[in-house]
Amino acid sequence: LITVKLASLTKKTIMLLEKNINQLSNKRNNDNNMNYSKQKKTPKKSTSSRIIVLFLMVMGVYALTSSVIMIIFHKSHVPMMTMTKEGLEAYWKQFQASDHYDLNLPRSDMKSGKEESKAISKSKSNSSKDHKILTAYIEDTDQSQWSIKPLPMRNTTSSSLLELKYPKVNSCRNLPSQWPIDESMETHNHRTIPTMKRQTDLPTDADPFLPWIHDVFPTADGKYVQFIAQNRRRCQTGAKYADIKAHMQPNIALFQHVPIKRTSIDADGEQRYRLASHTDADEDGMETRFLCHFPSVRVTTLSKHNVNYDYHTYRKGYQSTFTEEGFDNHIIWTSQLLFQCPIPEQLVDIVKSGRSVVDDYATLYVDLVPVRTPPRYAHPMAYMPPRYAEKKNTWLDTEFYGTNHILPRIQDSGRWTNIPICKPSLMTYPDEGDKGGDDKFDNDEYDNQSMQEIKHEQDATQSKSQSQTESQTKHQIIPQQQLQTNFDSIMTTPKKHKLIACTWASVSFHTRGSRTVVSDGEKRLREWAEFHRLAGVDHIYLYDNSGQFHQDMNLQPVVDLFPGFITRIDWPCKVCNNNPGQGDNKGERSSQYAAESSCRLRFGEHAQWLASMDTDEYLVPKGNHTNLTDVLKKAEEEKIHIFSFKSKRAKPRLDLLDRSKVTNCNGRTCLDPSIPENKTFLEIYNCDIEKPPRKNTMPAEKQIYRPDYVKFHFVHYSTITTLSKLNRTSTEELGYTWRQRYREPHVRFTDEETEMAMLHSKSIVISETKNFNKACKNERGSCSLGIPFEPGIENGSNPSEMAKTTIGNEVGWICNCFPHENISNYWIPLLNKALVERGPLK
Repeated sequence: LITVKLASLTKKTIMLLEKNINQLSNKRNNDNNMNYSKQKKTPKKSTSSRIIVLFLMVMGVYALTSSVIMIIFHKSHVPMMTMTKEGLEAYWKQFQASDHYDLNLPRSDMKSGKEESKAISKSKSNSSKDHKILTAYIEDTDQSQWSIKPLPMRNTTSSSLLELKYPKVNSCRNLPSQWPIDESMETHNHRTIPTMKRQTDLPTDADPFLPWIHDVFPTADGKYVQFIAQNRRRCQTGAKYADIKAHMQPNIALFQHVPIKRTSIDADGEQRYRLASHTDADEDGMETRFLCHFPSVRVTTLSKHNVNYDYHTYRKGYQSTFTEEGFDNHIIWTSQLLFQCPIPEQLVDIVKSGRSVVDDYATLYVDLVPVRTPPRYAHPMAYMPPRYAEKKNTWLDTEFYGTNHILPRIQDSGRWTNIPICKPSLMTYPDEGDKGGDDKFDNDEYDNQSMQEIKHEQDATQSKSQSQTESQTKHQIIPQQQLQTNFDSIMTTPKKHKLIACTWASVSFHTRGSRTVVSDGEKRLREWAEFHRLAGVDHIYLYDNSGQFHQDMNLQPVVDLFPGFITRIDWPCKVCNNNPGQGDNKGERSSQYAAESSCRLRFGEHAQWLASMDTDEYLVPKGNHTNLTDVLKKAEEEKIHIFSFKSKRAKPRLDLLDRSKVTNCNGRTCLDPSIPENKTFLEIYNCDIEKPPRKNTMPAEKQIYRPDYVKFHFVHYSTITTLSKLNRTSTEELGYTWRQRYREPHVRFTDEETEMAMLHSKSIVISETKNFNKACKNERGSCSLGIPFEPGIENGSNPSEMAKTTIGNEVGWICNCFPHENISNYWIPLLNKALVERGPLK
């Protein structure tokens, strides 16, 4: 590539200079009144022009020879020069500031020491004006060509693309809040976006092959750019939205891998690619979907999915990952598109150290180019890579793609460009400071690099140990002991935190179906955070969704009360469908799903355990335990990687509410269930309909899990794990029984009497209390308010005399719930004391 570029540059330079010399010579001759026609018949070049041309030709040969020598040295792995890290940093700053660097070579005249520092300082002062603008290039998709076999090659050009720019995306710390998830484009080149009955004119709506990105960040080791995207097609799935679902088909194709092969380098020095078979594809292109172009070093890598979605569909026993009609929202693991772009080796240290971000501006960028092939509506095992293929693939790539399907050049393809590469997450969102307790962690002992190397070593081992089809070469069997060691090692790697919590919350929010508004976010977060600090959570990561509803309100005042304990990520993106989870057009809480994955992948790699929950869910230590981590230590000994909590909505205690707030609800008597100022949610809602261990619970439990083990988590469930990702051979080598219908062996429910239990204090709204004065006194009525049993009453006993109590001056209230005694006797007093010491909101 270097040789071709130098030769081409030398040739063009010689032609240009020779042209200019002739023009100057002709002008001088005309000024001297020479006969131009005669001069044209017998053109002569001046001596100076001959010397210049000869000199340039010699330089061209010199450059060509030097390039060949350099390539030989590169092949021999002999370093041509050395450079200090400071020198590389200074070089990089100069490199990024210029638009004319074509080669990935360190400059031989690079200075060091103080002069390098001056270069870095100068780069910092110019960083704000040099940052590039996030841009989406929209490409039209002709789905009628999908039925043609083999798939026709695209003939798009850069002039046929629609350009959408987003100049407000200019801050690494605010990247999740600035990314164009919900907003329409800000500027474009005055071409018309295809119109559809969609919610917005987002780039993903106009060009569904562009992923609906919600977050992007580098991994802690600097080796990958992690993308968190959502499945836009799931936003409108009702029968009447058939046209939208058809239009959005390219968005689901992004979940399925395609094999890619590098071909020749074209005349402009650009690497070209073609669709390939698994046997023909490049090793890093066997399971890809995006070209990841890093313009600063002119290097393109190939993406990889975090999980193989089709394989997991197979392990769950479903017949297809997607349906052409779009009725597939029950396949919950297709809600989130998670993939990574490998960072070129020469940039890894710069990204890992965070030096490429100056004054919160990124100086490194990646362009994301989707490979545009139609979705496969086939059995999930119809087209598997060798590591998963148990039988010969029935979906034939050569039939659908042909053997010479060349992809367009990058500049001629619809794509995202100038996606900023920011610092690793703990640098972007540092959480140092007073945690409100003893900081038992020594940062010097925290070897994050070691942790990442073990994780990627495990991934590599897993990939090498996958079974292959008969048409592939036989794989090497990893000894069982070694595979077991790699499998277990990530569970014992030192981490910064023992237990963290992730939550998606807001000052106020609309309930499902937008039936009512709940505005208790600040009070809830303050009490919930204080309780879990006392219960052993090391750190809370808050994804603040207040911006979806408010421009001037958020949860920062609560965060300010907990310096070093709560990290706030501004997360204003909207829920794309707030309908209930049942019915024709099922709800899709896209903002929540993306926030959960972002938190797990950003911060989970720095914690041994992660609790993903809402601010109305209290994880309460039970039995002799007063700290959640004590129970987790026991789980580690048992090799439990996922703890599930039973869930059932608790009732607010009528005897603790302000019973004077009786109001009229459309002719019916209601009670305002707002929490009194001197009470907490924990105290008011400490009333479950059963005593532990509960049996009458909801299927939607919550979990504490090992983020190194869980590879995909969906609100209530650990959907994909390290073990479920393995094929039959690797599973059996680890000593497990392989089943197609995967059953997780490292999960169990908590013991609600001796370990932990969850109190679900979900707020009831005033309309749910209608006719409470009758319903709560009638044994056949449905009472949403809590009337606690006296201590000593057990589940199932319901003597009519014991089931009634007096509240205030009124008799005949039917008892319907049981307070947790350790919450009443231990946790409520402890929480009240801590809240007083913490102080009120400012």
